[in-house]
Amino acid sequence: MEISDKVEFSHQQKHADSRVSFWDRVGIFLSGLCALHCMIAPFLALFVPAAGFISDSEWVHIGLAFFVVPVGLAAFWLGYRHHQNTGIFALGLLGLLAIASAAILPHEWIELAHVDVVTILGSFILLSAHFWNRRACTCHAHG
Repeated sequence: MEISDKVEFSHQQKHADSRVSFWDRVGIFLSGLCALHCMIAPFLALFVPAAGFISDSEWVHIGLAFFVVPVGLAAFWLGYRHHQNTGIFALGLLGLLAIASAAILPHEWIELAHVDVVTILGSFILLSAHFWNRRACTCHAHG
């Protein structure tokens, strides 16, 4: 491999790293927002009943999942292509499945408290998976 090829490969690798890092940072923010929403919403409802109605609405969970799922898919797919770590990819998909199922399953099937528990667990799984995805991409030996 010539020096110019190595420089080009290095440039492509840095670009791939930055894309994964960007999607993971967005994913960490959104996953944290989901967890925070589900932990704060019950307390907010105690003090401001109208806020409780808004925060426990199905559309809030669906709206958050609408952003979390595509961002997570992008981050975990790009990360997997980079580091080939099936465990991180599977953990990310598990977190996304938890978030998506809590959002789209009819709330009449499960109590609202259980939806929040599944969402919080899914959010923490996603947070962990995004951190490990970033770490695997930055620590992965290139070449």
